[in-house]
Amino acid sequence: MSDCKREDKKDRILDAGIKVMYLNGYNGTGVKDIVNAAGIPKGSFYNYFDSKEAFALAALDAMFVDTSSNNFLQSKDLPPLERLTGFFESGAEKAKQGGYLLGCFIGNLTQEMADVSEPIRLKLDLLLCRLTALIEDCLQEAQERGDIPKDRDIKKLAQFIFNAWEGTLLRMKAAKNCNAFDSFLHELPMLLS
Repeated sequence: MSDCKREDKKDRILDAGIKVMYLNGYNGTGVKDIVNAAGIPKGSFYNYFDSKEAFALAALDAMFVDTSSNNFLQSKDLPPLERLTGFFESGAEKAKQGGYLLGCFIGNLTQEMADVSEPIRLKLDLLLCRLTALIEDCLQEAQERGDIPKDRDIKKLAQFIFNAWEGTLLRMKAAKNCNAFDSFLHELPMLLS
């Protein structure tokens, strides 16, 4: 099989399996569920992933790329604080469209697997730090523009905002409504001023 076809099949398995794992969690998803969703024989799964844990690690990387490439964070057409607010507003809108079921894939796996699998825990910590760093970059740019006071600790502010966001997603899943988003989005501009 050519490398291109192999990567296409691997991507198809990842895409289908992520949807299943996102909805059902790590423990609620078996390899059989992943291959059924991808429409491939079970044995084919092991041509691409050594285990379900290896699949989860690849899925986390894929979801990080999806989240970090959000147009709002990457666009230089908007001021940094507008990009940051747009990032969170788009996340809230995505959750609303999904019926408040999914939350954050990385956050969901953190709750479920951080105490169970050391390789998954390490990957989660790395990705959460990288996401926080993207927020920190926007805040740093805003501070350099004079939009945030120079005496604010941008690193701690980024951690606080991202941690609050993850908590917002958790509350959203429990309540199945937009109240947590409304509070987060209402308070964010005041936190940034």
